[in-house]
Amino acid sequence: MRKKIILVLLIALFGCKNEKKEIINTFNDFNTANIELNGEKIYELTDSETHKYYSRFLSKTLKLDSIEITELNLTEKINLLSARAIIKDSILKKISPKDLMIKIYTELSTMDSTQINAIKELGIANIQIDNKKAICDFLINGDTLSPNVNLRFSKENGQWKYNPLSMADYTEKRLETICKYQGFSHMEFIEWIFSASNMENKKVKELNEIWNPIIK
Repeated sequence: MRKKIILVLLIALFGCKNEKKEIINTFNDFNTANIELNGEKIYELTDSETHKYYSRFLSKTLKLDSIEITELNLTEKINLLSARAIIKDSILKKISPKDLMIKIYTELSTMDSTQINAIKELGIANIQIDNKKAICDFLINGDTLSPNVNLRFSKENGQWKYNPLSMADYTEKRLETICKYQGFSHMEFIEWIFSASNMENKKVKELNEIWNPIIK
């Protein structure tokens, strides 16, 4: 009986170790795909909650007016206005949420050496699994952030998927910190982003043209 209990415990521990390794691999694969601007792979590695978010985000991109956009947080303002600036209206009217997400991670994104090195410093630790859900600590250059940022994963169709939305609060705080450090209002920060050379090369519309809804 004792041998059976030990065997069961060993199997459980081994299984948990493998699950944690799969979660780490998912996170690392996501970061590699991000560096490579591989939107298809990013979509494949992310969970259903993330995919549902992009369905809602597409609706906002098509329908929000200038007053409603100003009520969004800074991250969503930038993403929405960037989508309108870089993707033609005729495409946005027909695009699927999946293809919009892929474009945001490819056509809207840029990767210089600084951004690539920053992504390479990201990691996770202290993974806690509860059935088909998992949370873990977010690391930068091996150090756990304080206060903690809990990243989320879900097991869907037998595979662990990452939820990048779990980084949303951290991303928003970083953008707000940049604004405070530079003395920018949200609008000044957006104008600065849209004047950057990497954005200039992609724009099909200027900043003053993208505040009105595409579909009224």
